[in-house]
Amino acid sequence: MPRTSIALVGFMCAGKSTVGRLLAERLCKTFVETDALVEERTGLSVAQVFSSWGEERFRELEAEVVSEVSTRGDAVIACGGGVVLRPSNVKLLRGGAVVVYLDVSPEKVLQRLGPPSDVRPLLSGEDRETRVLKLMEQRMPAYRAAAELVVDTSVLSPQAVAADIERLLRQYERTHREE
Repeated sequence: MPRTSIALVGFMCAGKSTVGRLLAERLCKTFVETDALVEERTGLSVAQVFSSWGEERFRELEAEVVSEVSTRGDAVIACGGGVVLRPSNVKLLRGGAVVVYLDVSPEKVLQRLGPPSDVRPLLSGEDRETRVLKLMEQRMPAYRAAAELVVDTSVLSPQAVAADIERLLRQYERTHREE
């Protein structure tokens, strides 16, 4: 089955949602956001799901959403930052999508986060900088292992990132068609 979707993975504030919308428009594909689907199904924000039911329950709900969107086709899927923590999610995504890792520097994450809030449950509370560095270090191997393409979003505009992904996808499709 041809993979007609693109799955964007990466840390919080890497630009998955913003770039995903732009990329979907450029490629005439449907835009899907896994966190938004979890929120839609539960009637709760991601932060509320974390505080009410815990991270494990959130990851279960996220995996259900990934299972559904991975077979949708012709979509740009903006995945939650921790989606790669479950190898089964990565396997499902790779079944129907080219997985693109949006890399971002810790400094840019902290800049994009803005003032402290409870919107990002894994980063709420004291010492966000240490928390960001630790989580990024833990997740980096999973992002890299999942990725077929990598784009650094630290210095590029969202429009430039979307254009870069589109260019890389064309190259990727040419080289993989010939195999």
